Amino acid sequence: MNRIFGSIAVMGVLALGAGCGGTELEPAPSQELEAVAQAATEEPRKVEDMIGALDREGGVLYARDDMRDITLRELQAQPNADGSYVTKDALTGEATRFTLKLVPFPNWPSFFKLCPNGQWVLSWMQCPTLVLSDPLTRVWMNSSCSWQIQAGSTGTCVNTSSGGSYRYQYLQAWKCGLGAGFCVERRAATAVRTDYVLASCDPSLISNVQSTNYNFLCKH
Repeated sequence: MNRIFGSIAVMGVLALGAGCGGTELEPAPSQELEAVAQAATEEPRKVEDMIGALDREGGVLYARDDMRDITLRELQAQPNADGSYVTKDALTGEATRFTLKLVPFPNWPSFFKLCPNGQWVLSWMQCPTLVLSDPLTRVWMNSSCSWQIQAGSTGTCVNTSSGGSYRYQYLQAWKCGLGAGFCVERRAATAVRTDYVLASCDPSLISNVQSTNYNFLCKH
């Protein structure tokens, strides 16, 4: 298997029930679509600025031949005895084993296509419609992890009609912005939902903890 799943990095999950600060009735159900958003103007989106693309599902890192060492360094990749590498994502905790395919810079743009949502994907891939279905970790140059899109906070405790409750913890989230260095961008959760068996987010009985609200993020 190319992917070795680690734990999603979740800060303070077991402490979510402390200090609820009130409860609310369960809101009407809503359809939360984790659609790939249109690329914002601050994001680096020129294919020439992307120096590496790690296909986590295929287990292959495609890298510009002149940026080989930098790409491996930015991914904190460790070599294996068989010539492959392994990288553990600093943000999601997911470990990926991969082989390296170097692409001459003149041929680099032809390996990618620009999707309607502004994401560059490998030319043979189907454009993803959900952030969660995007298999690439992208390494950018002329970039830095400097664009904060969400501050960390804890949502209000919500009582459900079945007698339980839930609460969201919104994680501090950053995206790759323009800069003078390098930035690694991958899909990751911006929120964690904790479900409780009892009302008022009683921390003594937690029934489920689930990451949600995915976006393309970097490690700040």
